[in-house]
Parts: sequence; structure tokens; C-alpha cells
Amino acid sequence: MSRTDPPQILIYMKQDFQIRDAFLDNLLSREEWAKFLGFHRTTLWRWEEQIINEILPLKHSYYEKHRGARSNYLDAYQRFLSAIIYFLKGGQVEKGIKNNAQVKEFLKRNFMHLRRKDFEQWKENQ
Repeated sequence: MSRTDPPQILIYMKQDFQIRDAFLDNLLSREEWAKFLGFHRTTLWRWEEQIINEILPLKHSYYEKHRGARSNYLDAYQRFLSAIIYFLKGGQVEKGIKNNAQVKEFLKRNFMHLRRKDFEQWKENQ
């Protein structure tokens, strides 16, 4: 099994108490979340523009609570998706995917496991 398979990424996230606890029901600004993960907020903005917004079902799920509008704060699910991208891009995972096209392909292939309701179920199991 590849370290970039959805179950493997979820295991990494579950084992890292800082990441796991970051999905509690609180809102963080994009700047706070980016700083938490260790990069600049414009990186998060690029991921939203170049990855999330280009995958329509993912975009719908990502902005669901805000009816398509970009809020100043990220909810737990939005932080979850950005954490998935973070892990895919190489954060704390060996041989991460560096290319946005590969990340998008992975997300398209695995979207059915990364929906808001799947996130809520994963969070309940923590």
C-alpha cells in the first residue's frame, strides 16, 4: 500500500495528535492554519485556487457551509482537505506527490472517501 493511499494518510493524521486535535469544532483563519502546518497563507490560497476549485464535487463540499463563498475562517472539514493536500505534497509523508496535476488526480480518484460526511465519520472515530 502506498503512503499516499487515503487510509494511510488518515492513519498518519490520526497518529499525529496535533493534526488530529486541529479538527475540533473551532474556526481558524487561513493564516493561522497555514502557520500551524508550517507554510505561508498564499500556499493555502494557491491550493484552493489551483486544486480544490478545479474539482467541482470537491469545491462544492469544501464551500458547502458557506454556500460557495470564501469565508475568512476555515472549518474543520476545510482544514482536513488542506491537510490531505499537505500530506500529498510531502508534509510528513515519504515521497509525497509534488505535482498539482497528480494531487488533483488523486483527489478525483478518491473523492468518495474524502467527502464532508466521511470526514465527520472519521472524526467521530477519533
